[in-house]
Amino acid sequence: MPAAEAEALSCTDAGLEVGHLFHDLNDVPCIAVAVSGGSDSMALLRLLAAWRGQGLVALTVDHGLRGGSRAEAEQVGRWCAALDIPHTLLTWDGAKPATGIQAKARSARYDLMTDWCRAHGAGALLTAHTLNDQAETVVMRKRRTSSAASLAGIWPETEWRGVRVLRPLLGVTRCALRAHLKSIGQGWLDDPSNVNTDFERVRIRRSLRQRDIAALGAEALAAQAETRTIEAQTQAWLRAHAHLHPAGFITLARAALHDELPETRAAVLGRAIMLCGSGVRPERADMQRLSDVTAGTAVFRRSLGGALVAGRAREIVIGREPGRIAPDAVVIPPSGEVLWDDRFRIAGPGGATVQVAGQLRPVQDTRLPDFVLAGLPVIKMARQGPFFPHFERGGPFAVTLGERFHL
Repeated sequence: MPAAEAEALSCTDAGLEVGHLFHDLNDVPCIAVAVSGGSDSMALLRLLAAWRGQGLVALTVDHGLRGGSRAEAEQVGRWCAALDIPHTLLTWDGAKPATGIQAKARSARYDLMTDWCRAHGAGALLTAHTLNDQAETVVMRKRRTSSAASLAGIWPETEWRGVRVLRPLLGVTRCALRAHLKSIGQGWLDDPSNVNTDFERVRIRRSLRQRDIAALGAEALAAQAETRTIEAQTQAWLRAHAHLHPAGFITLARAALHDELPETRAAVLGRAIMLCGSGVRPERADMQRLSDVTAGTAVFRRSLGGALVAGRAREIVIGREPGRIAPDAVVIPPSGEVLWDDRFRIAGPGGATVQVAGQLRPVQDTRLPDFVLAGLPVIKMARQGPFFPHFERGGPFAVTLGERFHL
């Protein structure tokens, strides 16, 4: 088949069978959809509306980074109203960073949307990442690394602050989605940043052909399969050799870790840091350096990925870095339960506040590392407390490890 004919076919043979795209969502009563107004997100919204008209909420984040962004968000609201889909506009307030603006805007966007999801009971957040996005990501990663975890690119399902984030369009090209929108008469907005060649992703986007996109998508799928295998092996090692403490830290037997290959040590340490730290996978180079340190016998302490890694004579202790925990108090809602620091589920009377212990210490002799104690939650009520729910049994509060700590 001539290349030009193949290019045209990939834009018309969309593969947009909604029952297949959204089969994982049949039992989710409330679905939030990230809708910027661009072609990808508008196509996702229209496909969802065709599949299921009820139980959808569109979320649009106005980052306030350029003129016209509010008007664009309001246009999305009008499109949603025409479809009878509720629309919520979220705003990224406060001073904006001078550097790394795209990454920080992305984090702010996901924080705002997942906060909304938790507050309103949405069972999943859907984003409109496409096969094009996947291909661009793989190219960017290949310039920096060759690890399967990196080349896996964008995953079809992840979690952000306890909320499922699904990307059902990862196997669909952008031109297919635009062809669908044109066929149903739906317009979309074009973000000027998507043609700004100051950004690496835009330069890559311009260089890719349709057959490149398909091949790169296949590379990502292969890397994801390899990553799942490595993850399964890592989980098996942790179940056999790691001790997970109810206070949210992990100890690893140093002798058992020393006997493993450097790649295995790095994978085990990286997984433990993700569990106990900020939930973000550390960079491969950082993990390799840490793996080399743990192979010896030196006593050490390292800060990485929102966690502290303390090397002792016979064990490695990995726990949350207290200084990385948001200092603001969190109020337990009327429902009586809150997920704190994405680590602990705390149940108790609504209105009580939860915050990081810092310099506070429980009366009991816990024999826990000082940095672990400093990163635990304390609870305050009017004219009472502070309570340390990990050590004060039988009181009004209960604490359990969050879902992220599954080994």
